Amino acid sequence: MLMMVAMLSHYEAGEKVDFPTIESPPVQELGLASWYGDGAWHGSVTANGEVFDPAEFTCAHRTLPFDTVVLILNRTTRRRVWCRINDRGPYGARMLDGSWGLRTDSESEGNWRGIIDMSIAAATELGIMEVGLQRVELRYWTRNSGESFNLAAMDLHYP
Repeated sequence: MLMMVAMLSHYEAGEKVDFPTIESPPVQELGLASWYGDGAWHGSVTANGEVFDPAEFTCAHRTLPFDTVVLILNRTTRRRVWCRINDRGPYGARMLDGSWGLRTDSESEGNWRGIIDMSIAAATELGIMEVGLQRVELRYWTRNSGESFNLAAMDLHYP
């Protein structure tokens, strides 16, 4: 309370104080989301050098910069979760012969199966653990969007 009084002490009585609003970022991508992290992946090193923990709200994307925070929205249930990108993937893609396989490149072009791969914690929050794949919206601000965003005002674990 004392901090709030100190912050607002320079305003005169009756002067309107504008507090920042929390807005959702624009939809940037639509596609399939998957999850990973059961057993074999726990404790592995992610692409940015962190140790993977399936209980953290992290995700893998092929091209977005590490530490980008994305809002993932389940298009069926409308549940959503904030995740931080710390890994690369998903790598499932339709091959030239029509079968599904793994590709290890990060090209944005191609017939990829999904747009994001998330931790067990994020998949549980979105309600997709049982279905495995789910249609989602990815929302985030890009460096060129001109939007301001105060991440400190957001609760990363629950929307």
